[in-house]
Amino acid sequence: MITAITRKAHRWRAALPALDRWRAVRSTLAFGLCFGVVTAVAGIGNGVFAAIGCYVDAYGARDPYPRRGPVLALLCGGFVLAFTAGSLAAGDAWAMTAVLAVVAVTATLVVRTLHLSGPGSYFVVLVSALAAFLPPVDLAETATRAGYVALGASASWLSAMSGRLVRPYGPEERSVAAAFRSVAAFADATRRAAAGHPPGDTTTAQRSAYTAVHATWSALDDALGRRTAPAPRRLALHALMLRLEVVLDTVQNAAERGGEPVPAAWGPWLRGAAATVRAGRTPASWPVETGVGAAWSPGGAGDRTPASPALPESVHALWPAPLPPRKSLGTELRLVLSSASPAPTVALRVGLAVAVGTVLGWALPLMHPAWVAVGAAAALQGGPGQQPSQRVGSRFVGTVAGVVVTVLVAQVYRPGVWATVALATVVHGVSRALPPGSLLARTLLNTPVALLLVNAALVSGPGLGPLAAYRLLDLTLGMCLGMAAALLLVRGVPLRRVCAAVSAAVSATGPAVRERLRTGTAHAVSEGTAWQRTADLWTMHASVPAEEIRSTGTADRLWPTLLAVRRLLSWNLLGGPTPPAPDDGARAGVFLHVLAGAARAGLPGSPGLRSALPHPLRIPEPAHDPELHRRLAALRSALERPAPPSPGAAPPNDAH
Repeated sequence: MITAITRKAHRWRAALPALDRWRAVRSTLAFGLCFGVVTAVAGIGNGVFAAIGCYVDAYGARDPYPRRGPVLALLCGGFVLAFTAGSLAAGDAWAMTAVLAVVAVTATLVVRTLHLSGPGSYFVVLVSALAAFLPPVDLAETATRAGYVALGASASWLSAMSGRLVRPYGPEERSVAAAFRSVAAFADATRRAAAGHPPGDTTTAQRSAYTAVHATWSALDDALGRRTAPAPRRLALHALMLRLEVVLDTVQNAAERGGEPVPAAWGPWLRGAAATVRAGRTPASWPVETGVGAAWSPGGAGDRTPASPALPESVHALWPAPLPPRKSLGTELRLVLSSASPAPTVALRVGLAVAVGTVLGWALPLMHPAWVAVGAAAALQGGPGQQPSQRVGSRFVGTVAGVVVTVLVAQVYRPGVWATVALATVVHGVSRALPPGSLLARTLLNTPVALLLVNAALVSGPGLGPLAAYRLLDLTLGMCLGMAAALLLVRGVPLRRVCAAVSAAVSATGPAVRERLRTGTAHAVSEGTAWQRTADLWTMHASVPAEEIRSTGTADRLWPTLLAVRRLLSWNLLGGPTPPAPDDGARAGVFLHVLAGAARAGLPGSPGLRSALPHPLRIPEPAHDPELHRRLAALRSALERPAPPSPGAAPPNDAH
């Protein structure tokens, strides 16, 4: 009996979300000190403005410090500018509408350009909307309020960067550890499938593994900064990820072809290595020794096995592959605005919903009309991997629960100034400890904080109870408006943008494969560009389901192509030196160019794409590496028939 209860308790604890306690402590201290000091010196009204600036701490928690510092500083400036613009537009309905729409569109594009982790443009819109719906004030008062917002934002910046003093490589190490754990789960799932055990979803484990590895490469890319030489620890993490790529490639080969199963020791070892990396150390050995001078076996992909740590010279020879060349902010912005990016569609939809919400909030007799515009943005932002309908549902349930808690507390206790500061600080800190996917729980905690702040700012207001009821009404109206914008105005990412992203990734892979065959080794520039276009396709693959009202299966149709492109680039990167084969390179380049052109005609598997492919289309057969033929065939199959192949399935024929 006791054993059964203990097991249930362990399962219950395992089901709870992992809390980021250190982030909670940092956010609590920054928010409490800033809110409390300004309240003590200048009154709680100005303290609320400082607390609003502290919402910067919702961003950048997963970004490496070299990138987190500059982009969070830009975001702090954006908070101040958005608040100032909203305050200057207060009192004029059309000026408010124009300002909030521009803020929403600009913030959405900028946050995507900076690749900043967090709830999108949601809090930027919130800061601007709160200022816009306050009674108009003169320029001096606007400047004073904006100064307090800047003070709160600066405190949050210092809080977010404080971890650099203790664990300067902590974000990258956590990301690498997560990648190791995901690959371990994929290895275990593949081994179970090969052994004939029915439970376990290999496809889900596969996607999770590749997604985690992609996120880690992105984190290492973000950590580059402007330095030409990497820090020794980051170079060690780069080497670990190269070796993990070898393991992932080997496991994927086993999943595709069957045959030799994945060794049972790999999963436990990878999980142990993840704990070692997270603790700031480097694994001392790997499961299989293949020599000390190379990070992989020089044979075919099916023969590759995890290798022992390479000599530093070998790692330096590969640096910075597969990380793409560094780009300026202007180049990043052009990529975000390109025809292969989902960002313009998302920004347009958010801007239109916020504009209509601002007009309604001004025209209707609402107690706190800013929440209409904020609710419209909330329906379209801030829920990673969730569709708008799911985001609205989570936010609505969380808001209702938060309002109920607030009303019940208000019935028995009316917090004074310092009780408000203490309660808001504690609840704010707890909300920051929750993982990104806990949208309902975060909304439940954020609702009382927002109500406490607004109640404190409205000195002669109606009180917490009525304010909470109106908050529920106003936010619900705004979220319904956001859903209407998603349904009627801009339904989702246009298919032409999805097709353009697929085509760009396949097209960039062509020169990388061609140069690899022509010279016998990977070409740094073409390889880096191909990885960048593949990263853009990753962004599209993640964005499409998050912008759909109803699931269309588009992301599932994209996945086999995304996997096939990435497998080609892995072959480029991990394969040992081979004799140059210029003719094979030219044929492979032409083949991929044809596939890229056909990809613009429709989604993978669509009649338009299949009709755009010439028939027959022979798949190149490089003489020195038949593995490349198999991977080229897999890409063509993914474009023509995007259903994921079953384990052990034979590659398609050369021509159809």
